Order: sequence, then C-alpha cells, then structure tokens
Amino acid sequence: MFRPVFTLLACAIAATTYADSSIDELRAELARQKAQISAQQSQLEALTSAIENQSAAASGVSNATQVGFYGEVHYNSFKEPDAAIGKNNIHAHRAVILLNHAFSDNLHFYSEFEFEGAADSSDIETEVEQIFIDWRIHPKVSLNIGQFLVPVGLLNETHEPNVFYGVERNPVEELIIPATWWEKGVMVRTLPANGLAVDLAVHNGLRGDINNLGGAEGLREFRQEFGGARAEDLAYTLRIKYNGINGLELGATIQQQENITQSNDLLVGGKAAATLVEAHIDYHWQALGLRALATQWDIDNAVAKATGADKLSGFYVEPSWKLNDKIGVFARYNQWNTAANAIATQDEKQSNIGFNYWIEPRVVLKADIQNTNKANDAGDGFNLGVGLSF
Repeated sequence: MFRPVFTLLACAIAATTYADSSIDELRAELARQKAQISAQQSQLEALTSAIENQSAAASGVSNATQVGFYGEVHYNSFKEPDAAIGKNNIHAHRAVILLNHAFSDNLHFYSEFEFEGAADSSDIETEVEQIFIDWRIHPKVSLNIGQFLVPVGLLNETHEPNVFYGVERNPVEELIIPATWWEKGVMVRTLPANGLAVDLAVHNGLRGDINNLGGAEGLREFRQEFGGARAEDLAYTLRIKYNGINGLELGATIQQQENITQSNDLLVGGKAAATLVEAHIDYHWQALGLRALATQWDIDNAVAKATGADKLSGFYVEPSWKLNDKIGVFARYNQWNTAANAIATQDEKQSNIGFNYWIEPRVVLKADIQNTNKANDAGDGFNLGVGLSF
C-alpha cells in the first residue's frame, strides 16, 4: 500500500530537481544576455560619442571658415561721350570673393579675390587684393603679415558699396592716394589707449616711370600687382586714428618711400623720393553725417619738377542726411590735381548730389547727378548703381 506513496514522492523529488536545474540554466542564460546587452550598449555609446565628436569638429570648421562677397553694377550717362566708355555705359564693375579662416582666437587668415570688368570692353581683370595672417600677440597688439591694404584714407580699407554714398568711389581717394591700394610686408597694429589706434607698416612701395606722372590716372599705374613686386626701396607707413568720441573718427597717415621708381635708371626718371600725407574726419550725429579728407604727395625728382608733377593733391567734403533707415541723401565736392605745380594747369572739380536706398542694410540702390569743370560739360551726367555685400 505504500508503493504508490513512494512513487509519488520519488516523482516529486525528481520534478523538484529538474525544476531547480532549469532555473539555474535560465539564470545563466539571463546573465549571458545581460552581459551581451551591456556590451552592445557600450558599443552604441562609443559610436554615438564618436559621431557627436565628428559633428562638433565639422561644426567648428564651418564656423571657423567664412566666405563673403561684395559686388556692384553701374550705369553711367554723360552729356558728351567719354573717350573710354562713350556716352552711355552699363558696367558690371566688380565682383569680390572673401575667404577668411580662424585658426584660433589669436590667429586669423584673410583673403580677397577681385574680378573687375573693364568699362570699355569684355576684358576681366583678376586681382588678389589681400592675403595675410592677423596674429594677435597681445590683447592690444597684432601683426599683419602678407599682402594687405595700406592704412590710409576712408575708403582704402573699407569700400563695400553699401557703406559709402555715391555710385562711384570719390576721385580724390581713387586718383591721388590711390585707392584701392595694397602692398606686401608687415604691419604692427596697436591700441595704446582708449579710442586710439596706431598702425605702422613696412612694405614694398610704388614703382613706375616718372615720365608718366601728371596724367589723369595720377599714381594708380605705380601700384605693383599681386605676385612679385620690386622692393629695392621699401616704404614706411604710419597711421594714427582716434574714435574715442561716439560717432567721430579722426585719422592721419604719413608714408615715406626713398624711390618710387625702384631704380636709378634715367630712362624712368632716376631716383624719386616721395612722401604722402593724408588727414580725414568722419562724423555722425543722429541723422547727420560729414566726411572730409585732404591728401598730398610730394616727389623729389628733377623730371617731375620740370613738368609740375612733383606734387599731387586733392580734397573732398561730403555732408549727408539719413532720412530714415532706408533712405539717405548726400552732396560731395571734390577737387584734385595730378600735376599741382604745373604752370598751365587747373584743378579738376566735380560735384555729386544723390541718394542711397538700402533695400536692407547690405543691399543698396544708388543714384547721383554729376557736374564737373571739364570743357563742353564733358563730365556732366548721372550715375545709377546697385551694390551688395555679405
């Protein structure tokens, strides 16, 4: 009678043993799966971290490298045909690409590539205006090394079309300074006091034939191009600028070069030392503005003195009134002479009256009326333009 009982007990014991064995196996399997999941999770976290790091690095490169642009198109109409561009002319004047990069907070690279169309043909002139590093060696001292814009005047360093009045750049800075003007060398930029900036540059200078002085282009053809530049006689430029009063900028530049022919060859006029001086004011008070600039070159050379081209000088005055955020009106009087010491010469005079309409701060439409003292009103007419920068 006890056999069934023992049989049941044996079965129960066997079942319990089997159950315990199965539970152990399940626990072991569960532990293996947990370990596998943990390993996969670690791999996933590592992959996520790598992707985030790559994304951050890519974002850093994107933010460090900047591409910019500015350009302008002009329409000029004169009462009498101009010798170079005729009576009416539409001119895609320039398109400029800027490529800059920040290696760090203290080291930057700047470059500017210009495509400029000739007013009287389809020829395109390509120039590299700037290619230099800006290395800040102290919070108030930096070095510019390479090819940079000479620190002189109001337009030479800042000439995007949306930042100045008038379709064309003023003739005084274009012909006398001459803007836009770049050179290769080293420039020390300092901020010695609040509102005061002092820049000192050592660079290659102008180079040209003294026999060509006194023409309408002034010293523009003496600028050396991108690439190799003769540096037999270096130039030294000092600019002092003050903007410690809100809305006011005062600036003055002096440059000295021992020989702007870069040669003693009498065929190009021989040695010719040259000194440039320039001073300007740029003042804005509420809606009113005033720009004024005066500049002069003195050239120590017998050939230049014989033709009166040993002195080039000019000035302009430009009051303006910003009617609102969109519209500003201006008037500008320019007077200059590329052979100021010549006996039978008179100063060139040009007046412009017009307005700028900013579609938005970096896109501008321009129009102005132009009047000159040229014979037969040859330089009189009007100008229209559109310009932008970003």
